[in-house]
Amino acid sequence: MKKIACLFIGFCLFTNLSAQKVYRLDASDVMETPSCGHLKMGNPGPKEKAIEVNSLYMTMGGKPILPVMGELHFSRIRKDLWEDRILKMKACGINIISTYLFWNHHEEIEGQFEWENEKDLRSFIKLCRKHGLFVVPRLGPWSHGEARNGGTPDWILQKKYLKDRSNDVVYQNYVKRYFAQIANQLKGLYYKDGGNIIGIQLENEYWYGKEGEPHIQWLKDTALENGIDVPMYTVTGWGDGSVPPFEVIPLWGGYADAPWVEHVGKEYQPGNFLFDSFRDNENIGNDQIKRQDVYMTYEEYPFFTCEMGVGVQNTYHRRLSIDPLDGLGMMIAKLGSGSNLLGYYIFAGATQFTGKLWSTEEEQLKTGYWSRLPVKSYDFQAAIRESGEIAESYKKVKKLHYFVNEYEKDLAPMMPVIPKWEEDGLQVAVRSNNETGYMFGINYSRYHPKKIQKSVKFEVKLKDKTLRFPQKGIEMQDSTVFIWPLNVELGAMRLNYATAQLMGSIDNCYLFFQNRQIPVELSFDKSTVKGVEVNRAKIKEESDSWVVSGLNPGKDCVLKVQLQNGEEKYVVILTEKEADNCWLLEQDGKKVCYISDADLYSSLGDVYIFSTDKKAAYYKLKTGMNPGFEQKAVIFNQPQMDIRIQSKGILEEAKWLETANFHGIEPYQQRYRRFFFKEFNLDNPSEIKKVTLFMYPESKCILNLNDTWVNQEVKPNQLNEIDLTGYARKGVNLLFASFPFVEGKKQFAARVIVEYYNYDRIEFSTDSSWLTTDYYSNPSLTRVFPQPVAPVVVDKPGYAEGIAYNTFKEWRIQVPTDALENLNNIYMRINYSGDKAEIYNGYMLSDDDYNSHATWTVGLNRQEHSVEGKELTLVIYKLDKDEKIFFDLPANGTDEQADVKKIEFDFECLQKIE
Repeated sequence: MKKIACLFIGFCLFTNLSAQKVYRLDASDVMETPSCGHLKMGNPGPKEKAIEVNSLYMTMGGKPILPVMGELHFSRIRKDLWEDRILKMKACGINIISTYLFWNHHEEIEGQFEWENEKDLRSFIKLCRKHGLFVVPRLGPWSHGEARNGGTPDWILQKKYLKDRSNDVVYQNYVKRYFAQIANQLKGLYYKDGGNIIGIQLENEYWYGKEGEPHIQWLKDTALENGIDVPMYTVTGWGDGSVPPFEVIPLWGGYADAPWVEHVGKEYQPGNFLFDSFRDNENIGNDQIKRQDVYMTYEEYPFFTCEMGVGVQNTYHRRLSIDPLDGLGMMIAKLGSGSNLLGYYIFAGATQFTGKLWSTEEEQLKTGYWSRLPVKSYDFQAAIRESGEIAESYKKVKKLHYFVNEYEKDLAPMMPVIPKWEEDGLQVAVRSNNETGYMFGINYSRYHPKKIQKSVKFEVKLKDKTLRFPQKGIEMQDSTVFIWPLNVELGAMRLNYATAQLMGSIDNCYLFFQNRQIPVELSFDKSTVKGVEVNRAKIKEESDSWVVSGLNPGKDCVLKVQLQNGEEKYVVILTEKEADNCWLLEQDGKKVCYISDADLYSSLGDVYIFSTDKKAAYYKLKTGMNPGFEQKAVIFNQPQMDIRIQSKGILEEAKWLETANFHGIEPYQQRYRRFFFKEFNLDNPSEIKKVTLFMYPESKCILNLNDTWVNQEVKPNQLNEIDLTGYARKGVNLLFASFPFVEGKKQFAARVIVEYYNYDRIEFSTDSSWLTTDYYSNPSLTRVFPQPVAPVVVDKPGYAEGIAYNTFKEWRIQVPTDALENLNNIYMRINYSGDKAEIYNGYMLSDDDYNSHATWTVGLNRQEHSVEGKELTLVIYKLDKDEKIFFDLPANGTDEQADVKKIEFDFECLQKIE
C-alpha cells in the first residue's frame, strides 16, 4: 500500500503577538519500493533504453522518467501545418504527442478507407519522429473527442443486427478490419523497431466496470494480433472505466469546467485545485454510470494522466472563459499528488474538417448526442489555439514542463505527502524521497477568490534535517501557485530551500523565478557552498548555511555561488513574467535560453522567432564567467496589405427581374400570368438540410417547386422567407414563380440558400438564367407550354439597399492574392454582437464561433482550404431572447442584434535567429 501522509495544519503565536501560520509536513519516511513486472505490457524496446512501467512511474533504460504528453489531432489540422504545431509543442516541453484516431474520418463510407492528406497517420508519426517526439495513438474504435458519434461511422450504427462498443460478433468483424488498416499505417514505427510509438489507448470512457473488461481485453488482443506491440497499453480510468487486471493502465484527467453539464449556471469544482490521492473525477464527461459498489482500487498502477485541460470546448449552452491559471493550478495539484505522467487534452486546437456525407462534430439533431458544438471550430481554448496562436496558458505551463523535463529522474520516484488543510485556505503538499523533495502550493480556485494568507511559514521534516522557512512570514496572494525545492542537490551544490521556483539550468547557470510578489529567499548548505556573492541583497551567514534575501528578481539578478570543490555556479532569479517569456531550446546542438515577448521554437538546431509586432526584442543568456543576458532584436518585413470588409445585403447579388410593365392590359390577358423558371441541380453527396428562398416581390406571387405548389404565402412589398426544404430533392430541381398581370411596372428579386448536412452551402440569386414566359394557364407535365426566354433585367429600385433581414447579417471579406506570402499567419480578430458567427469560403463553411464575448481570432493560414485571393463571407446570427445560455464574460451591448463591432488584422512574421 502507498503511504500517503495526512497531517494537519499548525498555528503558532509568536512572542511579538503577530499571528503566524506555520504549515508543518513530515516527509521523512514516505518512500516505497515500486512493484515491477506485474503489468502485462508489450515489447519495451532495446535493453539500454527500454521503456517499462512499474506501480509508480515509467523508466527508460532503468532510469525514472516523468513525461509530458499533449494531444494533437492530425486529422483535424492541415498536413502542411503539422510541423508548426509539433514544433510549438516541443518548444513547450512536450515530449509525447497523443492523437485520437476517428474511425469515421478514415472510413466514412463503408469499405472506403482514407489515409491520405490530413488523414495520413503514418506521415504524421514520422514527422514527430523527425523532431524527437514520441507518439501515443488513441485507437478507439470509439474515441469521442467531440466527434460525430464519438468517431463511430454512421453506417455502423445504422446496422440492425449489430451492437456497437461490445463483443458482438458483427461489430468485432468491422473492428478487426479497421485495426488491420491502422496496423498497416503503424508498421515499422513501433519503439521496438526503432520508431517512436511507445503506447496506445484502447476505447475511451468505457464506463462499464467489471462487465466491460472482456471487451477491453478483446481490443488489446486484436491489436496484438495485428502486430501493435508497444511498451504501454492504456485506457481512461474515470467513471469506472473498465480495466482488465494488469492488462492495461488506467489514465486520469480533469477539466476546470464542464461544458457538457445540463445547467446554465456556474460550475464550481474546487476539488480540481486540491491535492488528493483520489484519482477519479466524476465531473469528466456526461452521463457517467453511477454505481453503489467500488469497482477497483489502483495501488498497483501508476498515477498517469491523459486529459488535463488548460481549456475546454464551448458548447452552445455554455460559453466559458478558462483562465490561464486554471490549467496550471490543476496540473500542479496532480503533480503534487503523485502523478508521474502529465497528459493534456487538448494541447493544440484544431478544426472539424468537412465530411463527405455529414459534418464531423458532435451534434444533437441527427445523432442524439449530448452536446451541441460549433460545426468547424475545435479551438478548445487550448495552449495552441485553433488559429495557431500561442495562448497565455501555454506560457504558464511551459515553465512547469521545463522543470519536469530536467528533474524527472529525481522527481518521479518521490512520494507525495498530502495533508488535509482547510479547503478555503492555502493548499500545500510535498513530494519527497525522505531526504530531498519539492513543496507544492496552490492558493487559487476557479470562481472562488482565495483569501490572502498572511505571515505564512513552513516546516518540513526530512530524514536528516528539518527545514523551517522563510525567516520572516510571507504573504500569499490569491492566484499564487508554486513549486519550491527542499534540500535538493544542484550538481555539487546543495540548496536547503528557496522561496522561488526552479525552472532548469543552462551550463553553469540555474534558472529560478519569483512566484507573484513573494519575497525570494534562498538557503545554501555550507557543506557544499563556500560563499555567495550578489549585488543589492542581504547575505546572512549561519552556522550551517548561507541565507540570501532582499533580492530584486529580474534578468540582472544573478547570484555567484562558490562551491567547496572550487567550482563556481550561478543562480538567476527571473520575474514571473520573464519566466513566462523564457524559452529553453536547442540551438546548434546546445541547450540555450532566450527571453522574449515574442514566441520562439527550434527546429533541427535552428531557433526561430515569430511575432505580430514589427520589431521583436530578445535576450540570450550568455553563460560562463559573469553570465548575463545579451539583448538583440529582429525587424520583420511586414507587408502593407488592404483586406477589405464590406457589409452585404440579403439581396445584394440578386438581379431585379421585371414581372409587369403594362399601361392597359388587353381583355384576353386580364387573367394571364408571368412565369419565371429556375432549374438547378443539388448533387452534393450529403443530405439536404435546409432550402430557403428569400424573395422581395412588388406584386402577389405563388410558387411551385418540382411540380408541387408551395403552401406558403408570398406577400408583396416585403422580404419573404420561404422554407422550400420539403419540396427540394437531390438531382435536378425546377422552381417557378407565377405573377399575375397587373398595371404599371413591377419587379422582384430572390435568393435561394441550400444547406447540406455536411455544412456545405450553395446559393444562387435571380439573374438572366431565370427564364420567363407569359401564359394563361399554369405549367403542367400533361400540357405543352411555351418555351421560356430571357427575362428583362431592370435597375435596382431605390429602396433595395434598405431591405434587411434581422435573423442574420453578412459581410464580404476580400483576401488579396498571395496574402500569406512571406507571412507565418494572418490573425483576423473579430468583436461582434450576436449568437454565433460563421465564415464561408465559397460554398464551404470554413470557420465558426459561438459568441462568448471574447474576441474571436481566426487564423487565415489555418483554414481547411486556402483563402488567398478569395472572397470570404462572414455571417452573424442574432441571439433569440428566449435562449438559455451561460456566459462567463458579460456582453458589451445586446446579442439580440447581429453586428460587427470591430475587425482587426495582425500579421505574423517568422525569422531565423542567427
